[in-house]
Amino acid sequence: MERLTESVDIEDDCAKFNKWLCSTLEKFTLLPPEQQSTTLIGMVCAASPESRYHLLLQVSSTLHKDILTLLPLELVEKVCSYVDCRSLLRATQVSQDWNRIISSLSAVWRSKCQRLGDTHTAERPIDWKARCVLALTLLESFRTGSAFVHQDVKSTCVTLGQITGIDHFQGLLFGIADDQVGVWSTDSFQLVGLFSVPYRISCLNAYGSHSLALGHSTGNVTTWNIKSNQGDCEAQMYREFRGHTGVVMCVSVSPEIGLLVSGATDFTARVWCLRGGGLLQTLLSHNLWVLQVFFPPSLSTVNVSCDRHSLVTVTRDHIRVYSWLAAWRRDSECCLLACQDHGSLETIDPCTMEIPLNYDHSVFTPGCHLFCGKLVYVRQSKVREDEPGNAQLVFHDLTTGNPGRTLFLGLKVRKLLAVGAKFGLILLHHRHPCGPNLLVVDLYSGESLGGCYLPHSSERSRRKDRKNHYPRPDIRGAALEELIGSLRLKVINQPDNPPTYAGRAGESTNIDITLCNLEAVELISGGKCNNR
Repeated sequence: MERLTESVDIEDDCAKFNKWLCSTLEKFTLLPPEQQSTTLIGMVCAASPESRYHLLLQVSSTLHKDILTLLPLELVEKVCSYVDCRSLLRATQVSQDWNRIISSLSAVWRSKCQRLGDTHTAERPIDWKARCVLALTLLESFRTGSAFVHQDVKSTCVTLGQITGIDHFQGLLFGIADDQVGVWSTDSFQLVGLFSVPYRISCLNAYGSHSLALGHSTGNVTTWNIKSNQGDCEAQMYREFRGHTGVVMCVSVSPEIGLLVSGATDFTARVWCLRGGGLLQTLLSHNLWVLQVFFPPSLSTVNVSCDRHSLVTVTRDHIRVYSWLAAWRRDSECCLLACQDHGSLETIDPCTMEIPLNYDHSVFTPGCHLFCGKLVYVRQSKVREDEPGNAQLVFHDLTTGNPGRTLFLGLKVRKLLAVGAKFGLILLHHRHPCGPNLLVVDLYSGESLGGCYLPHSSERSRRKDRKNHYPRPDIRGAALEELIGSLRLKVINQPDNPPTYAGRAGESTNIDITLCNLEAVELISGGKCNNR
């Protein structure tokens, strides 16, 4: 009976409390906002600690609604697509829920990666958020210069003690000097092979893990098979191509279509059959030395009616694009017709496109690259030493044949080294050692993202000339010394008139020597001309 009486009293108390609460809330809603705030603050202050704790939990769940967890995932993805990458990464640190939701937006992270220059494509799933972190870390290393780590590669085993050309392919670094080729591992930078060739080497192209093409100062081109076994490296000549009458300045190989192209100082580019060794075409439309050659992907954009192979040659004044019918084409019934793997080279000349480079014949900037159907090269004019540079990056569209957008760099560019989807790597002329001359630039804004100092051949070693008392570069003697070796010339000055190019023009204001051609001398014996 007592328990029943207690339960009835409790129910009466609850009813009274609910009635009082409803009346109080009704009066509270009629108060102005300022009085509502004053009432709430007074009640909180008068509440017990236990009540305050429960109030804190209730208010936190009521007032602090997490909009990211309430919105549909499609809307969250849309909102996050407008947030920059760094802010998005900071947002993942707000809470575990935010980290889980934002990290799952693979499409958003992939678009951020593309904006940062990451064009990686793969069928397997990729953690695009992790790749964004790597891309941002790399950008920061560009700014600080820590991305560029200089590694000295010992070349004392090479005859000249100076590497005159390098190339790399799949973990191997190839260096040439005189008539020798050194092979290093790009992992350890240790020498894994060294071999000699019959002629002085002027250029090289590594086109396979075991294949190397060499251009020579004698006008020959040779290809080599390289075998590496437990640190040892052996080389065997595979083919020799004869035909150039000048120094071979560049060589490029396309194993996919079985062609090799070489450019030389005889103003010609020659196309060879890689497997058979025969000369297929000689391109005679050049009026200067051919300094660069390469095979871009098939230029279906040049002639959309059929697939075409292509070839690019670069001289000091022009870039020329040649194209010809590809190895596979279709007939009227859309059936594939097979022809030679390198296509119909009879239609290669004249060139499909000619791009002028050096209008005033003053400045030529080496380095022409192809990316996404656009030829990218540098155009600039000569300025005084105290003036800023006026170099521009030109993106020449191969679809229309006209220059696309132009990016003003405002620098004196020595060479365009590489071009990617987002960034370009350029080498500037020699500067003070405290300033970087190897720069990474944004190909859309032209902004310099950082770099490092790199000594190179344009560095001037200044001296005080005894006669005119002005700083004078000493690179002419070095260039003459290289020319003497490449053309097999001999200095025949009299004993009382020694050559002044020795020491790279450090002994005299003018370079004054007399040269003799060794090959011509070898043909003459006893006053008679002997034919070989």
